[in-house]
Amino acid sequence: MLKSFDPFRYMKWGGILLLCLTVLSVGVFYALGRYYHRPDWTVMNCLFMVTITLTTIGYGDWLEIKGLHLAEGFTMMLAMVGIAVPAFLVSNVTAVIVEGLFTDIYRRRRMDKQIAKLRDHIIVCGVGSTGMHCVIELYNTGRALVAIDRDEDKLKRLCNEIGEFPYIVGSAESDEVLREAGIERAVGLLACLTEDKDNVFVTLTARAMNRQLRIISKVLDEASRRKLKIAGANGSVDPTAIGGLRLVSELVQPMVVTFLDNMVRDPQSTHRFEELTVAPGAPIAGKTLAGANLRGNNTLVVAARCKGETRFLYNPTADLVLEPGVVIVLLASIGDLQQVRTRFGQTG
Repeated sequence: MLKSFDPFRYMKWGGILLLCLTVLSVGVFYALGRYYHRPDWTVMNCLFMVTITLTTIGYGDWLEIKGLHLAEGFTMMLAMVGIAVPAFLVSNVTAVIVEGLFTDIYRRRRMDKQIAKLRDHIIVCGVGSTGMHCVIELYNTGRALVAIDRDEDKLKRLCNEIGEFPYIVGSAESDEVLREAGIERAVGLLACLTEDKDNVFVTLTARAMNRQLRIISKVLDEASRRKLKIAGANGSVDPTAIGGLRLVSELVQPMVVTFLDNMVRDPQSTHRFEELTVAPGAPIAGKTLAGANLRGNNTLVVAARCKGETRFLYNPTADLVLEPGVVIVLLASIGDLQQVRTRFGQTG
């Protein structure tokens, strides 16, 4: 993948080159002064000579080099180099200040540092019509996330709409991009690219890079569902099928749909459904549901599934033991979600 233009990097090397050239030139002029027995060629006078030469200002024959062939030859060489090095440095400074790159570069560097610190986050591959809603929901529920898309303008617009989140501009099919997104430290990945074949490739690549990663992929063709499973996807979702179910639900049970919509879509909504698994060593591990007091703090326990079971127990009783591996579905306020996740031993 081609590296994006970073004038700060060129400014750094341009500054180092200019410093080295200045020190070297001062040393040469000072040595020539000793060679020609010119005591007035002090370090300061030599530095002034180098400065006016490199900046092409020129105040005349400052060190009186006329007739001194070695000094004249070195001065001509320095003058020619002096056109290139300062111009290189100034052009990159101009790129930062005039072209307005400072804000974007600072944001990119801040995001890179933020991504490097992330653990147990979710990677969203593709911020199109489906991926965009995934990013919004993850952001609204306080989940750590990294979005990947080729269209930087689309990512910036979404940041302006919902708030800033870390993203990477590039192809999600690239190992380098996935590694930059912290694939080895991520807990989940959503493959939301336009084509099924691309989602299969991303799933295969991500699974090879992180065997513990939970991968959910968008699928448009039922024939691709089996391929996604073979590639390593934990699950797949057909947005078209979900849309059909939604149409029927909107017709036959509009109040239920309205209730869920208000919870998920309304920016003023304060509650979300959450699925949490009791981790080994979690603060609530080994306690009963009553002892864990999950029903307090605006939290409603809806269902539970014991380890090794496939069926959910709805409205579980207070004596249910929260052993490691037990899955709890609950309704909690957004403000309390992070605290509840911590009690389950989860950080994402």
